[in-house]
Amino acid sequence: MQAANNAIPFSREKLMNQSEKIFNHICPICNCTYTEPFFKTNTFIQKCINCGMVFDTKEALDQRYYKDRQHKIKADTLRARTRNIKQRLKLLKKYLHGSSLLDIGCGEGTFLKEVQSYITYAKGIEPDFYYANSAQILGLDVIQGFVEDIKFPPNSFDIVTMFHVLEHFQDPSGVLKKIYLWLKPGGLLVIEVPNIASPYAKYKGEGWELITPEHKFYFSHCSLNYLLKKYSFDILDMKTRDFDQYRIAIGKNLRKLGINFGKPKPQKPKKPEAIRELSNDYQSADGKMVPLKRIRRTIQLPLKAFLGWLVLKFNRGDHLFVIARKSEK
Repeated sequence: MQAANNAIPFSREKLMNQSEKIFNHICPICNCTYTEPFFKTNTFIQKCINCGMVFDTKEALDQRYYKDRQHKIKADTLRARTRNIKQRLKLLKKYLHGSSLLDIGCGEGTFLKEVQSYITYAKGIEPDFYYANSAQILGLDVIQGFVEDIKFPPNSFDIVTMFHVLEHFQDPSGVLKKIYLWLKPGGLLVIEVPNIASPYAKYKGEGWELITPEHKFYFSHCSLNYLLKKYSFDILDMKTRDFDQYRIAIGKNLRKLGINFGKPKPQKPKKPEAIRELSNDYQSADGKMVPLKRIRRTIQLPLKAFLGWLVLKFNRGDHLFVIARKSEK
């Protein structure tokens, strides 16, 4: 798929026509002072009229939130993550052979573990102590800390990956400047972020599950293209995908394909401590899957897989997957 064109600044006349919507927020990406509420009832999330970036104006979560969380990695969660990572690897395989790679926000190291057989050297950065320690126990080369505080010599890596990380940064511009220096000439930056312009995000509005206190920025094709071009990255490919693409609920995928069943139910605002709670719809009190629900889920899998393929085919997923190359300034 071809990347979207650069955002074109609005004309003075167009800005004047939207004066009743304009709020005095400064876009953290392009420094434009013309923004408007992205949702009708929520003025905290603003959209820049110039570059199209959607951003949360509330204060970001403290770094301690990311560093000192306590969590258990469930077996089902790891299996789902592994399936998800294998789908990403299919999109990356042709770029990997003989490469050195840095994975920013590597979690427990599932991606690093899977990618090792394709590359010569892999390193990770992870702020969460528990995840970083889990990766180190597996023998993976992972630094526990924040990317803002870490230094590497220029031209250290062929590839830098960030899967669902960029939207968390208070200053993504500063991080992209660092990555540009760390990459070798012609090196690749691979990003996956939530897609605020996806059909399902538009359907759910403020109730979209990826509107959370953890996320400072919400990207679209246009705004992500603008940001990467600003920091001298040329987009090679931009497409949409989903987590566990072929196991998403039938109704959810139908809505992504434009088949809606009424308006979404109102959602309560999410609290930081509840963000990472997993659904237990198929679990009994002892943690085992209820037999009837296991049978139902097995029967539904072929239909889910077909609908997931359609969502992928028509580029209607909830996440943007981007491969960009470092260009010469």
